[in-house]
Amino acid sequence: MPLMRRDAYGLPVSTGTAAALEAYDRAVEGLLSWDGRALDLFRTANAHDPGLALGHAGAAVCLFLEERFAEAQEAAKVARAAVRPQTQRERRHVEALALLVEGKVPEAERAMREHLAEYPRDLVMFQRLYFIWFWQGKFPAMLALAGSLNRYQPGDSFMLGLHAFALEQAGRCDEAVRLARAANLKNPRDAWAVHALAHALYEMAAFDTGIARLPAAIHPCTHLGWFRNHLLWHLALMHLARGDYERASRLGRSAFERAPSSIPGDLHDSISLLWRLDLIGFGVTERWPPFARIAAGRLDRPALLFHAAHLAMALAAGGDWPTADRQLGMLRGRSPHDRTGLSGNVLVPLIEGLHAFAARDYRRAIERIEPVAPRIVELGGSRAQRDVFHDTLLEACFRAGDMDRAERLLAERVARRPDRFWKTRSSTSLRPTAG
Repeated sequence: MPLMRRDAYGLPVSTGTAAALEAYDRAVEGLLSWDGRALDLFRTANAHDPGLALGHAGAAVCLFLEERFAEAQEAAKVARAAVRPQTQRERRHVEALALLVEGKVPEAERAMREHLAEYPRDLVMFQRLYFIWFWQGKFPAMLALAGSLNRYQPGDSFMLGLHAFALEQAGRCDEAVRLARAANLKNPRDAWAVHALAHALYEMAAFDTGIARLPAAIHPCTHLGWFRNHLLWHLALMHLARGDYERASRLGRSAFERAPSSIPGDLHDSISLLWRLDLIGFGVTERWPPFARIAAGRLDRPALLFHAAHLAMALAAGGDWPTADRQLGMLRGRSPHDRTGLSGNVLVPLIEGLHAFAARDYRRAIERIEPVAPRIVELGGSRAQRDVFHDTLLEACFRAGDMDRAERLLAERVARRPDRFWKTRSSTSLRPTAG
């Protein structure tokens, strides 16, 4: 058995070389900080020690996140083989991550929970379970686990940032700001802490504060891949909510439209921002085709339900109705095989409503979206991300002339966060038309 050492979190790592352990610690930091080089860092660790099972498992996660699924599963297979003679902690860590990259989400979730009960300092495991729950809309579970694990990582920036975001999703924005700022002071390159701060300021309607602080907070995060664009998307949302639609539009062009990307995170943000601009009447018709083409090429790829909804938006808004209808038919066909029931009971009606909105059949949009609105959270994504669906329902009410329903939903929307457009929206209000 290789020499047993301890990683940066005090957890056992079986490796005979100090260089491998040092590289592995850097790789873990990279994964936790959304470093675009994390995969290379894990591979560097394995170049020092090919038998370092944790390094192969970390690489598998990075490949999985890049949608390189076959390579991810091969890396997981190597990790499983390497870990057999190693410690129980490493065997459990590898097995949970291998289940994740194999797409066995319920099994991975169960293995991760059991692992964290015994090894609560394993932040990689916490981060992965956190994001399983994020895409299931299980925000109370995220917050509860963050709160229970926080005492094992007092003052760690990554723990603080993860906890801060979970607090924001629970509406505890003052606490979220405090923790996010503490994390950022400890580690200015902790992108998730910057992200948590952006979310909290946005939900507090502190748009001017966000616009003033976010650029400086984003600047040190030079190590990011697509996640840097996501932080810029949050800055664009601040401008949009403040009423500076032209500035939000320019940010979207700069971040997403110079080289339209098929990376899911980029694609969600690109599509969502264009749809939001369209909702407020800011002409973007000519900007949809590149994203509709990308969406059309992704229908057969394994994807989150949240992602499928965004593909539907791009296809419908881009006017590619044959492909939009084909996607909807595919989703209807898959629905009976979805053990959660979400595809048929939530996603399909939501997409039917989005199609209706794009086709200007606003009454049908209301009929399809309103009944499933309380369950949209189960598709995953943050409050800020899910707003696009709820705002579509609200705008459909105005455009359909359903003023009783519009005024009721508007009051709820403005009470939660008074974006300028919704504060001034009425049956006779004019909407921007510049493109």
